[in-house]
Amino acid sequence: MSLLRFCTSLFFLTTALLSRAAVTQKDFSGVGHIYVLNSSDWRTGSPKQKVGCLDNNGRFLAEKSLDDCGTFVRLDDYPWTLSSKEGNCTFNDETTATNTDSYYGKNDHAWTCNASYSAIIYDELFTVDGFPYPFLCSGDLNCYYDAKAVPGAGDVTPMWAFRWGSQQRGITPGHVMLQLMWSKLGDNKRENIDIPSPRVVLKDGMQVPLQGPQVKS
Repeated sequence: MSLLRFCTSLFFLTTALLSRAAVTQKDFSGVGHIYVLNSSDWRTGSPKQKVGCLDNNGRFLAEKSLDDCGTFVRLDDYPWTLSSKEGNCTFNDETTATNTDSYYGKNDHAWTCNASYSAIIYDELFTVDGFPYPFLCSGDLNCYYDAKAVPGAGDVTPMWAFRWGSQQRGITPGHVMLQLMWSKLGDNKRENIDIPSPRVVLKDGMQVPLQGPQVKS
């Protein structure tokens, strides 16, 4: 390999690495869309796996254009939760559909955003320092989600948190495993926001599954 070719290759490699600087908490702030990725591994997940987004009601949508995607705001203070024009977002609204196909998640409710719900700290979504992209997690470091299928163009479907245990270690049979990714549109009006971090920081080579705790049978 010639010196010129080597230097050119090194330049493009360095540029690629710099363009994918590790995520920090400030990357998940302000106003943005939430993209849905068909991914079961945060180490290989990327925007290339995008199969839709979440709408303003919190449902998984195969959008025809970005105008169909919801616009979400993350609070810049406690409890750091998300809301859309429809209201506060949560997995804890008992009026939404349950994941009846799941062995461990059959009592879980779908994510929703509505004005009748008052958000608390347990409704927070968060990212993890060191992610390659601003993937969103919930609960006890659970960074994956469950839907019956990828919806067709213009269709919507409920989305639940991923659950696993000894009787069902992978995704609910017949369902699809997903990741969520923040696509930032704008910053908070307030400056110098100090967003609390989860207890884990990812570094090169770490093999942390980030699937949440095993549910006991």
